[in-house]
Amino acid sequence: MKFHVLAVIIFSSALCGCGGDGRPSLVEVEGAVTLDGEPIGGAQLAFIPDAGNEIQRGSRATSDSGGKFTVGTYAVNDGIPVGKYKVTVIKEELDGELPEGYNTEDPSANAKPMKMKLFTPEHYSLPDQTDLTVEVTSDGMSPATIALEGGGGPVIKTQGGRPADEP
Repeated sequence: MKFHVLAVIIFSSALCGCGGDGRPSLVEVEGAVTLDGEPIGGAQLAFIPDAGNEIQRGSRATSDSGGKFTVGTYAVNDGIPVGKYKVTVIKEELDGELPEGYNTEDPSANAKPMKMKLFTPEHYSLPDQTDLTVEVTSDGMSPATIALEGGGGPVIKTQGGRPADEP
């Protein structure tokens, strides 16, 4: 019986350095994202682990209307493991007006597609082209503000709509 109690204590102690269930410890990280010095609301951020990071799981965040965000790895806003990361940022916006009667619940049911364009410069959204990087330590993220420069990108895609030959 003493062996089982000792084994449980040792196993529990080993997990304390991780997140508890085999997951790494996470650092709660808050930051901001700007474009030409102005906050970007509704931007999607992805944190891609550097090859040298012990943990190779990406993390995500969405900025609020003031450009502020909190990073999540396993759940929304739960934090991010210590390490270096490449960052991608994308924000899309509607190009023009929604087609009349557009069905937002089932975009494929629409006769006309919705055109979207990039609000953020395209290269920041591509993992092989972005030059944005951060380092997360137990003290937080550096830099705390992810600063983008330049204008938005082209119309990049359409959502919904049926091909012209479909009824």
